[in-house]
Amino acid sequence: MRIGFDGSCLANRRGFGRFTREMLTALAEAPRDHELVVFVDRPSAPHVNIPANCERVVVEVGEAPTKAASATGRRRLGDMLAMGRAVAGAKIDLMYFPATYSFFPIWGVKRVVVTMFDTLALAHPDLVFPTWQGRLAWKAKEYAAAFWSDRIVTSSETSRRDLIAWFRLPERKVALTTLGPDPLFGPREPGPVSDAALARYGVTPGTRFLLYVGGLSPHKNLARLIEAFAQSAPSDVTLVLVGDMGDVFHTHVPVLRETIARCELGERVHFTGFVPDEDLVYFYNRAVALVQPSLMEGFGLPPVEAMACGTPVLSSIAGSLPEVVGEAGMFFDPRDVGAIADALRRVFDDPAERTRLARIARRRAAEFTWAEGARRLFACFESLAPSAAPNRRVDSAHRPGVRPEADAADSFQGAKSTSEVASQG
Repeated sequence: MRIGFDGSCLANRRGFGRFTREMLTALAEAPRDHELVVFVDRPSAPHVNIPANCERVVVEVGEAPTKAASATGRRRLGDMLAMGRAVAGAKIDLMYFPATYSFFPIWGVKRVVVTMFDTLALAHPDLVFPTWQGRLAWKAKEYAAAFWSDRIVTSSETSRRDLIAWFRLPERKVALTTLGPDPLFGPREPGPVSDAALARYGVTPGTRFLLYVGGLSPHKNLARLIEAFAQSAPSDVTLVLVGDMGDVFHTHVPVLRETIARCELGERVHFTGFVPDEDLVYFYNRAVALVQPSLMEGFGLPPVEAMACGTPVLSSIAGSLPEVVGEAGMFFDPRDVGAIADALRRVFDDPAERTRLARIARRRAAEFTWAEGARRLFACFESLAPSAAPNRRVDSAHRPGVRPEADAADSFQGAKSTSEVASQG
């Protein structure tokens, strides 16, 4: 097969971008009899790496999708149509979107596969988008992607069940892949290199700290984490929050700073800003534990990266996190500040338990690899090959059920009109 790959969010620094980059590399390295054609927008092209054995198609657009598809922005219809025309002209058998974040309408392609990580933005739009326009546009785009696709791919059984229920899909339409830690993430001995890495972001060598890695968005539940930290952490411990302060997604850093001030924590809570992997590995290794307090996660890659470094995880019970972290973590109700505080207290009061979890963590992380994710994804593609499936058609097997609160999906009945597709990223 000639497989198209949407590279529109390769330049994104959040989870969408990491998944896209790592999965593209794994697909390119996997044994295969298929051609990979990567479509990337001109503004992003100089900033992304595309494997040499992949065909590269650069598309002229006015604005990079990673900039336009922001919490308050909107992608231009002309840019999306330009991407669609490029795909239509490349004689693709199957088109794969690694994230609906950068989905665009396509035509002239027999098969379409999209990745949907969770139902967060549908179930809790207020935690993701600050405006009603952004919420409505994302909702319409998600229904468009679900309608257009022959298969939806997700990264956990929890998300698979949520997607099937939300869109009222037949079970066979939603397939599973997996993610994994980059090989860079592993044990590192403390020393001058580690000290220098932490110092670059304002963390004094020798500091005991709890670590959070990820976005600074409302659904990450960091305000409750800060309150729990104030209640329970020893006075010589710092809470280090690693996350992009200039994120295009919805963030609420001012709310977090207000919480820090109200709890009188001062410099005991430290924002590092974005930290590249080559330095992040030292944060994982030097942390007492990683804390993941999210209200929902479709997978949760930072916990797997931390576990690969032998670092225990204090985790929310929400979404896929218990499924991913397994026996390598301590769990808490993310909406209960007292429960979070108890977990933080326990990791300091019970060093034997922390040591036990650290030992389990590396074994657990080894169960997740990008190679396995690519193998599963190729199996999904091959199940849709002409020899494996009938010609694609729009029928009840491919159209998501319409929920009462999703009347916008009615606009996708019948022919696929590009004018009906929302442009929000």
